[in-house]
Amino acid sequence: MLSVLRGARSLLSVLLVGLLFALMSLPLRLVTVPGAFFFPSQRFRLVSLFMKTIVHGIWALLRLGGARVRRVGRIPTAEPVLVVGNHQSLTDILQLTLLATPFVPAFVTRRRYQRFVPLVSASMRLLGCPIVDPRRDPHGSVEAIRRGARELPHGIAIFPEGHRSRDGEVLPFRLSGAETILNERLMPVYVVVNDGVWRVGRLSDLLFRVHRIDAYSEVLGPFTPPSDPEERTSFLRGLRARLVEALERHRSTAAA
Repeated sequence: MLSVLRGARSLLSVLLVGLLFALMSLPLRLVTVPGAFFFPSQRFRLVSLFMKTIVHGIWALLRLGGARVRRVGRIPTAEPVLVVGNHQSLTDILQLTLLATPFVPAFVTRRRYQRFVPLVSASMRLLGCPIVDPRRDPHGSVEAIRRGARELPHGIAIFPEGHRSRDGEVLPFRLSGAETILNERLMPVYVVVNDGVWRVGRLSDLLFRVHRIDAYSEVLGPFTPPSDPEERTSFLRGLRARLVEALERHRSTAAA
């Protein structure tokens, strides 16, 4: 009986999130998008305000479904930064959106999210997210990342694992994307440790399992990348080691 009640509570919170998306399409279309068009100097401020507002609303509704969420630290984005994090669920992006202040960084994003995803696709365009399709267009993907590193004023976030972890463990890092960014533009690097959401990695997993979300995100850094390009691979591998160590420390503390 308890599992049925939890499932019903979870489904209700997800339906309310869907309603929130429908309602927030109005300020996006009537305020954020035209505001960015007529006042381009305020584009990043407008889209960041919109994204932070809706993410706060999403987390409030998921808490109604039994979710728990914690964030430790912050990512200063007044200047360009590189954000590297492990990837367990779509909620990782929600956490990163709120950890970054004052602006939301652009995300290196798969092409399938570029169109027809309510609110998300428009927000991506406003942020100037580098769109990648490594399998079909590897050269174009590299060029998109290079252009983003050169032009984006508030940083880029990348999940070097390449896809979401299915068991919560940190997958091997694919370093080419992060190396491309640092080779194009040296900037401070922050690491975001994410945990507690791998069981709800996909949107379909959320429907009846919101109560299984125990989202935890912690910011490490800043770390200064080496000026010598030959040393950047080992630098990024060292960041992965720090991430794994911090993740194990968090889990040990939580278990205790």
